[in-house]
Amino acid sequence: MKNIPVLAALLVSSLFWSQVKKDSIRTIEKVEILVKKKLLERKADRMIFNVEASIASQGMDGSETLANVPMIKVDETLGTISITGKSSVGVMINGRMLNLSGQALLNYLKSIRSENIAKIEVITTPPAKYEAQGNSGLINIILKKNPNLGFSGSLTSNLIQRTYSGFGNTGMLNYQTEKFSTSLKLVYYDSAKRTNENYSIIGATQNYSNSIRKDMWNELTPSINMSYKISKNSEAGFEYIYAHQRSGMDIVNTTRNISPDLTEEMLLTNTFHREKEPTHTLSAYYDLKLDSLGKKLSIMGNFYKNNSDTEVNFSTQKFSNNTVQDVKTLSLVAPQVFSVQADLELPFSFGTIETGAKFNQFKNNSDLKYFNLTDSGYIADAARANLFEYKEENYAAYFSYAKNFGEHWETKAGLRYENTRAESYTPSTGSGNQYRYGQWFPSAYVSYKKDKNIFSLAYSRRINRPGMSSLNPFRWYSNPYSYSSGNPLLTPSYINNLELGYTFNNKLTASLYYLRLKNAFGQVSFQDGLSQISTYLNYYNTNSLGLNVSYTDTFFKRWESAIAINASKQNSEIFGLDAQPQKGTSFSYSINNTVALNKDKTVAFFLNYEQSLPYRNVNYYFHNFSDLSSGFKISLMHQQLQINATVTNILAQRYRGEIYFTDSVHHMNNYWDGRSFRLSVSYTFGGKKKKIQKKAINFEEKERL
Repeated sequence: MKNIPVLAALLVSSLFWSQVKKDSIRTIEKVEILVKKKLLERKADRMIFNVEASIASQGMDGSETLANVPMIKVDETLGTISITGKSSVGVMINGRMLNLSGQALLNYLKSIRSENIAKIEVITTPPAKYEAQGNSGLINIILKKNPNLGFSGSLTSNLIQRTYSGFGNTGMLNYQTEKFSTSLKLVYYDSAKRTNENYSIIGATQNYSNSIRKDMWNELTPSINMSYKISKNSEAGFEYIYAHQRSGMDIVNTTRNISPDLTEEMLLTNTFHREKEPTHTLSAYYDLKLDSLGKKLSIMGNFYKNNSDTEVNFSTQKFSNNTVQDVKTLSLVAPQVFSVQADLELPFSFGTIETGAKFNQFKNNSDLKYFNLTDSGYIADAARANLFEYKEENYAAYFSYAKNFGEHWETKAGLRYENTRAESYTPSTGSGNQYRYGQWFPSAYVSYKKDKNIFSLAYSRRINRPGMSSLNPFRWYSNPYSYSSGNPLLTPSYINNLELGYTFNNKLTASLYYLRLKNAFGQVSFQDGLSQISTYLNYYNTNSLGLNVSYTDTFFKRWESAIAINASKQNSEIFGLDAQPQKGTSFSYSINNTVALNKDKTVAFFLNYEQSLPYRNVNYYFHNFSDLSSGFKISLMHQQLQINATVTNILAQRYRGEIYFTDSVHHMNNYWDGRSFRLSVSYTFGGKKKKIQKKAINFEEKERL
């Protein structure tokens, strides 16, 4: 009985501490650890822009989000995306190269909301794992994992008013279980713009050309993505995309030609251009985790097919004898790509090894028919018709090794070997060409991190193979006298990139870069009497030394400002062409400002300005160009409803420049309907229950098409 008080005390104490423990558990369960992501991160081989940390990038579409990333420039007027200091760039989604370019690429990016983008990687010197093809520079958009079990989706509608009205709609529906995931997406765009192009050639013969053009494009693209977790360590899936694209141009061209003996001729050409371009893309993958330490085997296959059916009709009036010549051209271009690859990732205690192999095959058959209209109807002109067959095979293997030394040093080095076999054949002339070459492409990276400072050094070598259109000897006629064509004798160019980078406090980033471009090719134009002829040639080497500096910060918790500056010096040498190389410097800057107008940051105003001072490159001279844009963005219903209104190119700037040859100077003065008003409304739906990872499908080589 004496022990009863003791037992009672122990019982009360036990109950007390049990309740305290439960309360503690409840308290711990309510604790939320909020970690603010850094806006910029520097890795050994890339710079990372965290979208969630940027006020300016909230409530935007994918193309607008890219424009907020340091070193990336998005020009919706020209339909281009570029990295400062790089002549071309490839865009990837979760490591998968997009088979899109120009306006089609921008339309695709507009179907992605910034809320679904985790980060954007800017890879200025791509490592050995990626294709060596391309004139240096990759942008990798990493999407967030779909957080929804069951059904979810989104609806987006865009209105754009330029000279003509246009619109675009995107719908997405997702369904997920613990093992199965599927996504259906439908994109539709219908838009147009007005173009005013002036091109003059001043030499022994003077030629003045003015084109007023209406560009139209229409696209309907359904796609399906499915994946299934076969077991705890393996997953398989596929993606199929069908793109039904239609485009067209209505052109009125006036040409005034003055011969060396001062004889003057006037041409008036009305052109009707229509193109149908259905494309099929099928990709499949299989992933296998080899152990719990992260070793992984990935196998992937891709197939792409496109049949571009184009009709171009033009009617040319020659004023000297008041005659009219009517012409119809029909062309069919059918490129096809097949690729298969295997990648092995092996993390060990002594470092991480990545290795793999890849095979891809390009095929392209082209057929152009030329018809003259006579009293008895259209008569085929065999002398101007053309057939072209092209086949290319690439065999590649790579090896890379990465290792961190302590918490300060990060290193990575790789070597890629690519062997290419290519052959082209023109049945009408019986001529053909064959190429076979193998090349090594090394890459190396090192970075050092200390407190708020990050230093990095990167090097990579790359190759730029000619695309299908630049190899095709087709003559694309704009009138009976003038045409553009490819050159089957083009050979690849090679690029060496060296870059020294610095990042301070994840806000300031700077990079000093050197680029050596050898055996580069491009399009050149010549005047031969009434005929203006454009083709592609290997004709220059370039050395570029440049500096990129950007600073992004948030003031008063509501105002985000980003300043970027680029300065470079170019030195070019020209061969095989009578042209005058232009030595000089370039300087450009941009200032982007976004201000949240309320405490919850659901309403924001932005004002962006950029300017490129006159600069010279190869045998080109470009005049000053500036761009001012502004707008509002509104977020409602806990970010489920996003509304954006934007006015672009408020100053309605024109693109002006000169091209210098030994015997002539070419002048261009163009306006591509850059001033526009854009209104975008996006709504997302679906309950958030659990995150499930979706596989990214990689198909790099399609970019060359």
